[in-house]
Amino acid sequence: MGTPLAEMRFGDFLLSIKGRAKGLYVLGDLFEFWFEYRRVVPKIGFEILARMRDLAESGTKIFLFRGNHDIWFKGWLEQGLKVEGVFDEQEMVIDGLRVYLAHGDALDRGFVPRLFRSLMRSPINGFLFSCLHPDIGISLARRIAIRSRRGMEERGAAQKVQAAMVEFAREKIAGGCDVVMLGHSHIPEMSRIGSGVYINTGDWMKSFTYGMIRDGKATLEYF
Repeated sequence: MGTPLAEMRFGDFLLSIKGRAKGLYVLGDLFEFWFEYRRVVPKIGFEILARMRDLAESGTKIFLFRGNHDIWFKGWLEQGLKVEGVFDEQEMVIDGLRVYLAHGDALDRGFVPRLFRSLMRSPINGFLFSCLHPDIGISLARRIAIRSRRGMEERGAAQKVQAAMVEFAREKIAGGCDVVMLGHSHIPEMSRIGSGVYINTGDWMKSFTYGMIRDGKATLEYF
């Protein structure tokens, strides 16, 4: 979530699936930036978090995947939101289909994205960042995250990443997966590859799209 409109639309989406969805799989970058301190919970997207907890309490299982902007989870979301698990990547059987799920930033081979990913995932950097006052640390990190996203758009890197994702999906489908779902590029796409389906879920800043699996079929939907 990066804008009030995005938060409002996503909040409405969460309300719309309450009592209907068996599972919700969030493929990373739920927020522009997220860091869990030992004694401080960021108030970023509080209403979204509250609606996600309400959704979990209604019976929907929520699975959270790390993105390149929100990787520092330390247990609060699992406990506070009743999230079923936090993953980097995972293969799951959903409605009879073998599904591979991940954010997809590991497929971005550009120097800047790889550097950003390594810095974000460094335990040492995580410790040093935790020493900053939350108001300073979160403000700084959000600025860096926004610049990183804008830089990707300006370089036209999303299209290159998307091509790499299609090839990756082709390999996973050849290996037995029925569906491959990724995010990161912010470009919604659905392609049939052999006997399987590749879906990029897009984003909730411009596209308002999501992947859905129902009755043994995978589709790309718009909210």
